[in-house]
Amino acid sequence: MQSRGADYGEDEYVSVIPSSDVEAQVRVTCPDKTGLGSDITRTIFDFGFVVLKGDFATDGKWAFVLVTVRRQGGGAETSAPVNWDLLRIRLENLCPSKASISTLSSLNLRSVGEVRDPLDPPKGTMYILQVEVEDRVGLLHDVTQELWASELTVHRAHISTSPADTAVDLFYVTDERNELPAESRVAEISRNVQRTAVRQFGESGALMGGRHCRVTVTPAPKFVTKTSSSGRLMDANSIGKIETASATQYSEATVTVDNLMSQKHTVFQMRTRDRKGLLYDLLRASKDLKVHISYAKVELKSGGLCEVDLFVARCTNLQEQRYLCQRYKENIERPVSVQIMTMGLDEITTELRVIAPLDISGFTRPRVLLDVTEALRQLKVMVFKADIIIMNPDGGRGLDGSGGGGVGGSAHSSPGSAAAVGPPGATRQEVHRFLLTDARGQPISSVRDRKVICNRVLGVLLQ
Repeated sequence: MQSRGADYGEDEYVSVIPSSDVEAQVRVTCPDKTGLGSDITRTIFDFGFVVLKGDFATDGKWAFVLVTVRRQGGGAETSAPVNWDLLRIRLENLCPSKASISTLSSLNLRSVGEVRDPLDPPKGTMYILQVEVEDRVGLLHDVTQELWASELTVHRAHISTSPADTAVDLFYVTDERNELPAESRVAEISRNVQRTAVRQFGESGALMGGRHCRVTVTPAPKFVTKTSSSGRLMDANSIGKIETASATQYSEATVTVDNLMSQKHTVFQMRTRDRKGLLYDLLRASKDLKVHISYAKVELKSGGLCEVDLFVARCTNLQEQRYLCQRYKENIERPVSVQIMTMGLDEITTELRVIAPLDISGFTRPRVLLDVTEALRQLKVMVFKADIIIMNPDGGRGLDGSGGGGVGGSAHSSPGSAAAVGPPGATRQEVHRFLLTDARGQPISSVRDRKVICNRVLGVLLQ
């Protein structure tokens, strides 16, 4: 599966060569830009792949990436074949054009010279996709997976369940194909979502017929943005206990500095247990810290140990070295935070929060909604209500969002409140909030059960 060219005469260079149904070699050769490695590994992570080995190099103008990726086992999505062509297309969309090789080499000038049909919708147009169907265990996960397979990006979501046990799910999406609102595209999405949403599994695992499902797709009002201010799921004044995932769920990492290996570069060497998203977390941290990487090498050792060497501009300042080591270590060990909290003295309402940092460009962490709902599906935990918000960790007046900002407003917290605290050093965070019940619709009152939920969610996120 080769891309359009193999020499520098073409604008983009991506090839994906499968070696099996779940493993492939990915090669990207294109003009360099700031954060390209982070963007590439984010896309690889979005497909649920882990990097078995890889090399990243740049001369300041051209970037070369060669990685071997494999899809992890586990979860319902692994039964479907890998869409290697979609992976190639997604990676090609990240590559700058050849015109960007100039004094503005860090910019993506891909749009220069492109002529867009005035009848076509602008790229990134937001649509509201609404799903109404009888609620069931695993519904949110199945719909989320189908939206991803249909090449829709979910930016916001509002999930609720009516007293009649009907789930009303609103997803604020953009179309990766840029084909909405064409009737054929709407019909395709509706058909796929309906087929997924109505399926139910009995205790024997046999597929049974589902109920009627209504799917609508409408353009979002112009004032709707890709981020949202915080609404209220739980009253901050009535929050009771807060549980977090066990520390043993996080992997330890070692980060060392070597100034002897190269005369021109400082080498940061990382060693930790391999997991999906590991390389993305490292390169995202480098992007946020504005650390220029000249070369990176990734290798998966026996026993699941991953070794990463980053060759960066030479650094002899000991304080700066210690700071970078600490930031890399934090991003490896605790890239996300998971909390579960109860409301009121009787603790009848349970809210799960998963907090992940946005990168410096405002991109969110991939797969959070998909992985969290997969963990809840495994435990047969129902989602009564859910949403996704963007919050700033500094300042503010409480969890209910009062005093929040403007576009992409913030959920602030006052000192001493039960604020969601994400990974250290994060400036903006994406917060996924879920009100949970058991499969019978009853509160999750057991401390042990809440701890199990926390640990399972984190385990799936970092497996």
